[in-house]
Amino acid sequence: MTTLCLPYRRLASHIIALLVIVFSVTYAHGADLVVREFKLLPTDQTAINSATMKKDQNGRTAALIKIYTTLNESQTYFDNGVMGIVARENKPGQIWLYIPARSQSILITNRNYAPYRYDFPEEIISGKTYSMQLTTEGKIVNLVASVRNAPIYVDGDSVGVSPHEIYLGYGEHEVRAQQGMMLYQGIINVSQHGPSRFELPMEDESKKYSDVHVSVPGNADIYFEGKKVGVGEWSSRLLGGSYTVEVKKENCEPQIVNFFAEAGNPTFVECPAPVPYRGYLSVDVSPSTGAKIFEGDSIIAVNRLSKLVNVGNHTLIFNRKGYESVKKTFHVMPNAETVDTVIMQRIQYVNPNVIYADLAFTYGPSYGASIRVGGYYRNINIEAGYTLGMGRSNDVYWYENDASGAYDDSCTYTMDEFTAKAGYQLSFLSRLGLTPRLGYMMQRLRGGIHGNGAMCNNITIGAKLIFKPIPYFGIFIEPEYAVPVMVNQLYSDISSHGGFSKGGFYVSAGFSFSLSL
Repeated sequence: MTTLCLPYRRLASHIIALLVIVFSVTYAHGADLVVREFKLLPTDQTAINSATMKKDQNGRTAALIKIYTTLNESQTYFDNGVMGIVARENKPGQIWLYIPARSQSILITNRNYAPYRYDFPEEIISGKTYSMQLTTEGKIVNLVASVRNAPIYVDGDSVGVSPHEIYLGYGEHEVRAQQGMMLYQGIINVSQHGPSRFELPMEDESKKYSDVHVSVPGNADIYFEGKKVGVGEWSSRLLGGSYTVEVKKENCEPQIVNFFAEAGNPTFVECPAPVPYRGYLSVDVSPSTGAKIFEGDSIIAVNRLSKLVNVGNHTLIFNRKGYESVKKTFHVMPNAETVDTVIMQRIQYVNPNVIYADLAFTYGPSYGASIRVGGYYRNINIEAGYTLGMGRSNDVYWYENDASGAYDDSCTYTMDEFTAKAGYQLSFLSRLGLTPRLGYMMQRLRGGIHGNGAMCNNITIGAKLIFKPIPYFGIFIEPEYAVPVMVNQLYSDISSHGGFSKGGFYVSAGFSFSLSL
C-alpha cells in the first residue's frame, strides 16, 4: 500500500478544505428551503374539472398540487424523477404542478438555495388536488411596534397590525411600521438561535421634515426633481436635507437654486427671477421727425428706436400729430438685431368710406332749409335730399274770364325740392374733398288753392366742396345748375307770373356729420 508523501498530503488537505469552503458558500442557504404544510383538499375539484384537468403519459388523470410560495416562480423548478412532471402553470402567488399518481417525492431547486428533495407524506391519488406551502426554513417571530395597532409591512407586503406573530425565513427582512407620522423602518435578522421578539421603536417623522415654501417673482415656473410643481410659488413638506429647484420662464435663462431644509423648522426659499435673454431692436420712422414711440403707456423713444431689449414680442405704438397712429409688434431673438422701418400715413379726414348727414341752406330761384343723407364707398357717392321751401313767389292772379279783366283770386307759392345725386370724390389734401356730381331734382309748388302740386323735373350738374377740420365734421358748399327736362303746363304758367324760373342756378352751404364704415 502506497502513501502520499508529506507535502502532497498537505496539498490534498488544503484542496479538500477549499472545496468544503466553496460548497459551503455556494449552498449557504441550502437548508433554508422547507415545506411547512402538505395536505389533501377533499372538496377541491380543480384536478378533475374539464377546463383544468391534465392527463399523464398513460392517459390517467394527473394529481394537482397547488404550491403557495414567496419564492420567485421563474427561478423555482421541480423534478419528479422517472415519473416526470405532467404540466406546470404559474399563477399569481402560486404554482400549479400536475404529477402522476403514486409519485413518491419531488426535487425542488432554486438558484439561491441548495436543492431540496421532499418526500410526500401520503399516497398521491389520481384526480385529487393537494396544497403545499413552500418557504424557507425559519421560525415564528413576534413583531411589536411602540404604537399599538400600527400597520406592519415585511419585505414590502402588509402582514397585519402590531403586535403580530409571523413565520419568517432565516435571514434579513425589511420591516416597516407606520401610523400617521409615526414610523419605524429597519432590517431585522431572523436566525435559529436569535431572538423571537423584535421591538419596533417608532419615531415622530414630523420632526424629520421641514415645511418648505419656494417663491420666485415674475410668475416663473418652478421645477423640482424634473417635474413642474408650481408657478410663482410652491409649498411642500420635505425631509431635512439639501435640495435643488429650477426656475424657468419663456425667453429667459433658467436659474438653479440650492437650499437646505432644516428638519423641524419651516424653510423659506426666495429664488431670483430668471434672467431674460436680450437682443437689439432698431426701428426707423418715416417721416423722421416728431414721432413718439410708446410701449404700453411709457414713451421709450422719439423719432427712432435703437435699444437692447428682452427677447420676445414687443408691441409698440407710434404717434405723430396729423398722422394715423401705428401699432406694430416686433419679435426679438436672443443675441440678434431686429431691424424695421415704420411708415406713418397722414390722417385722411376726407374718408373714402363713410356715411353722412348734411344740414344746409339752399339759395336759388327759391330758398329753403335742406337735409341730405348719403354715403361714400371707395369714393363713389350716392345721396338723397329734401329742401323745404321758405321763400314766397310774387302774387299770381287767377281769372275766371280773361275778357273782363277782373281776377277772382291771387296766390303766392313756395317751392320744395327732392333730389337724388351720384358722383365721385377727389381728395388732393387730407382735409379737403371735391365731389363732381350729376343728379335729379324735382321742384314742387306748394300754396293756394290753384296750382298746388305743380312740378318741374330737372337734371342737375354740380360739385360739392367740403373742408374737414376734424375727422367726423365738415363744412361744405355746393353750387349746381338744374336743367328742366319735364315741366307740366301749370308749373310753367305759375312760374312765368310768380317771378321764378324753371330749373336754374342753386348754391347750398352747411354742415356735414359723418361716420366711417
